[in-house]
Amino acid sequence: MQQIREDILDFLRAQSFMDNDIHFDDNESLTKAGIIDSIGLLELLDYISESYSVEVPEDMLTPDNLDSVQGITNLIIKLKDERS
Repeated sequence: MQQIREDILDFLRAQSFMDNDIHFDDNESLTKAGIIDSIGLLELLDYISESYSVEVPEDMLTPDNLDSVQGITNLIIKLKDERS
């Protein structure tokens, strides 16, 4: 779980969505903090699909799953568990 969290943060930093020195709570809204927008969300979904070999079903495209680092981490874990 911690590795997935770090991977997501690394992706956000690598794509210049956030500076290296920004610190925020894992449950903080990425959109309200101005870290990610709709285009960034599409890039994030591509990253998740490529990195974890999972597809995010349409019914899981919700703010609870995609608007925080914790939500994204939980989503990836759930999708990987379902795939197993």
